[in-house]
Amino acid sequence: MEINVEALREVIVCVANLKPKDITLAKLEECLRPFSVEASIGSDSLWKITAQYCTLLTEFAVKGLVEKQNQSVESEEVINLHDLAHYLTMIDLVRQFTIHLYLPRELRGLSSCESQLMVVVEEKERVRRLSFCIDHFQRLFEKKMLAVHPRLTDTVIDFVAGCYSLSQASLMDKWQQFAFPKDLIFRSLLVIKGSYGLPIELAKVLHTDLLHLTGEPGGFCALCKTLLAVGDTNENVPAWQKSEVIAKIVSSKGHTKKFYRQVLTDCFEFYRWAVQTGTQEASTYAATCIECLKRFCQLPAPYRELHSLIEEYFFGIFQDLAGPKELVTGCVVQERITLMSKLHECSMAFTGSTFTALPSALLIPYLHLFLKMISVLPSTYEEQTYLHGMIIFCLANRSKSELQQIVTTLLLNQPEGEIGKYLLHPRIILKYVPNDNNYSLQIGPATNDGDPESDSLLPVLVDVLKSSNRNLLLYDVFLVLLNQLVTGMWTDNSSQQSNRLLDAVERDGLLCARFHQKYILIQSLMELIHHKHFHSQLYDNPGEVLGILTVSLTSIIDDSNASDNGASSSDILEIVLSIFQEFLQRIRNRNEVEGILKLLRRYRNSTSCSETMAVQIDLLCNETTTERGELSESACQNALNLCSDQQPYCKVYGTTLLLKLLKERDPETYVQRHKILILALVNLRDEESYAFLNSVRLLVALCDVLEAEVIDALVKEYLSEENDTDFRLKIGEATVKTVETLGPLAVRYRDVLLNCFLTGTRNAVDEFRTSSLSNVGSMCRMLSYQVHHFFYELFTCIQSIVDTDRYLPARRAAILVLSQLLEGIDSLMDFQEYLLLIYRFLKHVITTDNDDVTKLQAAVALDHLKAKTKDFLQIKPDDLERRMFGRVI
Repeated sequence: MEINVEALREVIVCVANLKPKDITLAKLEECLRPFSVEASIGSDSLWKITAQYCTLLTEFAVKGLVEKQNQSVESEEVINLHDLAHYLTMIDLVRQFTIHLYLPRELRGLSSCESQLMVVVEEKERVRRLSFCIDHFQRLFEKKMLAVHPRLTDTVIDFVAGCYSLSQASLMDKWQQFAFPKDLIFRSLLVIKGSYGLPIELAKVLHTDLLHLTGEPGGFCALCKTLLAVGDTNENVPAWQKSEVIAKIVSSKGHTKKFYRQVLTDCFEFYRWAVQTGTQEASTYAATCIECLKRFCQLPAPYRELHSLIEEYFFGIFQDLAGPKELVTGCVVQERITLMSKLHECSMAFTGSTFTALPSALLIPYLHLFLKMISVLPSTYEEQTYLHGMIIFCLANRSKSELQQIVTTLLLNQPEGEIGKYLLHPRIILKYVPNDNNYSLQIGPATNDGDPESDSLLPVLVDVLKSSNRNLLLYDVFLVLLNQLVTGMWTDNSSQQSNRLLDAVERDGLLCARFHQKYILIQSLMELIHHKHFHSQLYDNPGEVLGILTVSLTSIIDDSNASDNGASSSDILEIVLSIFQEFLQRIRNRNEVEGILKLLRRYRNSTSCSETMAVQIDLLCNETTTERGELSESACQNALNLCSDQQPYCKVYGTTLLLKLLKERDPETYVQRHKILILALVNLRDEESYAFLNSVRLLVALCDVLEAEVIDALVKEYLSEENDTDFRLKIGEATVKTVETLGPLAVRYRDVLLNCFLTGTRNAVDEFRTSSLSNVGSMCRMLSYQVHHFFYELFTCIQSIVDTDRYLPARRAAILVLSQLLEGIDSLMDFQEYLLLIYRFLKHVITTDNDDVTKLQAAVALDHLKAKTKDFLQIKPDDLERRMFGRVI
């Protein structure tokens, strides 16, 4: 029978205009009138309608979806977009009372369904009807335009679920016949596998197919995009946890080599795309790739091929710089755009924390090459930042023995094992591109220049350390270099014994190289000890350095009496004193320094001491000598000048001196206490955290001599609207620390402090309100909850915040403060007139609030209230009489 396309179109338009909730059998039959097809399939009216609609969909897909402009054979085929929109809507509606209706119960909630039609049939009949629907929808999805259309996502999910429920076997070969997007297949399989009550056999089949999809080209990318679902605010699982799940799936043991290789290939391509894109979503994908690569690196030795592939991807370009394939002069080894792109990728992978980055040990063979590149590339280019970050990350994650080995190889210029395995080829030069901010690394002419200074990389490392903020790493490197100076080969003649086997030219060359290394070592130590940001670390923790100096100076002085190496020991002693003269003068009041000075005085009186050395020792040991201009002033004035300096390390050191003077009750410092208070408040604005924390310590110490003024000043600064929010938050933190130091004595300022922070709870800034509530809770705790006069005001403030504040952390903080009050106040029954209000308020919060944390805190507060009330009502008669009359009658 010839089917009228116009009749089909009329039915489609009629059904597409229906709302899902209005779908009834009568409505569906009414819409089918133009489409008269006899279907002798039984007496079930719903099934008759289902079969007719399935037939209608397939017929229109064949005869009406694609039209020709005219009847000629060569006529161009076109799609009526209006018909397509109605057709897609109808497919989704028909899906709800066809495939979706006859799916197994555990698979019916995978897609959205607003249809209210239901049917109850036997299992055999359900399978027969589902097979009929699957056959018809399969013919629909043979059309590529329908298989890839995003509006049919739910239909595809139901179709895939129906196919698996019927076959109970792998269907990977079948999906290759359709044009479904790989992301959609992944999503469908994951949704089906996650359904509750899924049979074990079907779950195993889905697991196998998911792994098969992951191991195909593009499978890893589809898995990441499906599982991560970046931007989906309905999911509570953090992205890092999903990344770990993905990494665990692809890096588990037992996969085939083909699987691992394909996943790594996809991971590299996906990571490159994510890094180059640079959006927030892409950053999440990049972090997932890094997590997967990190898991691959942790696999044991049998998976070494994967380790080699990872190293080849990240460092293959640098291996080419170490060993170029062509050594023809002028041959371009790397262009800037390629080099910068690879450095960016490596920086993303190796400059995070140890939990979000690849193992830093992978960088060890390339440290010498990176340092050499820093000296070759222009200092203003972005590549320098990437190289600095990777070098610092690698060194910061090394043990002390590893760090010592690395620094020693740089000093001696002698690669050892993996350290220095790859060196920049000596013929590679930097070639600028004319009239462009660009360059290329090319093969230069051969040269026999063996200048040792040009090969020394230790000064480059020192510059990298100085430009970073890793003071602990800088301190560790300083200790390594100091140990090299006082215990290395420059302190004895053991290495000179081998020189007897060398001729004069070789011996001169060796001595020249050793002198240059010694010069580099001394220069590096001088640069580090005069580095301003290093002073805070050096002067705050001088014990280790002083211990090394004491042991080494004792050894040097004892060895100076020997005739064979006395000159060498004297030279080392002179170098050490030159480097550490200012350091020893600044901390000369320490006991360890006094021991060093005694050693030097004893050496001064010996016959081995030269006149030059004697003068140097006198300058160091003479206590009346003026070392520097600032040291000639009084101790208090010197400390105040340092606190007023713009450099954070000077402020920290000056604050340390003032703390010491306040502890020693220095008279001049006591007179200047108001000036010190002003300086402490000014230094609280410093952005450096250690300068801020030391200013807080100074405020705490001032409370011993200026208690009320300190509290008043802090309260005024906290309430001042002229101050920016960040500074007021710092003031709040400083106030809490100060009151915590006062302890029970803080009760004298209870009214001022509580009024101050209660005022802050009405601020317009969300974070400021939350901080004020936190400070209120801290004040109540430090006052041992002796806040009876403020109890009703506190409750009113908390109730107002919970009822009206839209900022969730503020509401949580308010309920937490109330819970702490109910738990901490001993005489809670003295406020019986408020307890019913509190009880009703907490019950209201538990019942109506949408936040689970707030409801939990309210429940805890209610438990505290119930416990206190119960204890009061169960009081012993004697205790009750004592509470009522003050004694037992």
